[in-house]
Amino acid sequence: MPTPSSVRLRIGYACGALVTGAFTTLPGLLLLPYLTDTLGVGAALAGCVVLIPKAWAVLLTPHAGRTGDRTHARRGSRRRHILTGGLGAAAGFAAMFAGVTDGAAGAAWTGLGFLLTATAFAFFQAAYAALPADLADSPR
Repeated sequence: MPTPSSVRLRIGYACGALVTGAFTTLPGLLLLPYLTDTLGVGAALAGCVVLIPKAWAVLLTPHAGRTGDRTHARRGSRRRHILTGGLGAAAGFAAMFAGVTDGAAGAAWTGLGFLLTATAFAFFQAAYAALPADLADSPR
């Protein structure tokens, strides 16, 4: 029977799937219609606002993984990256859909929010993907 701490650890790990699901699903489903229908941005500009942060995340994630591998802390090297990355992604999502203004300025605000979200997610995801190896008792 699992110990209470291992159950809590597994539930905490499972909650990380919420961050991954939100980042991979919400921008694809909601961001383009939000930019074009709500903020009145042209389709080409809206596509760039979505593409640039996604490309940035692809380029940044290997660096974030190396950073997580090189970080050594008393309570686990990946915990800080998971916590700050998850909270940063939440803050970025809030900024992304804040809708402070319409048009190109709104697209810029949304793009910066998405860039913040993508940056935070890169650090979260690199650490989160490596975490099962740290949690396992044996290589099996």
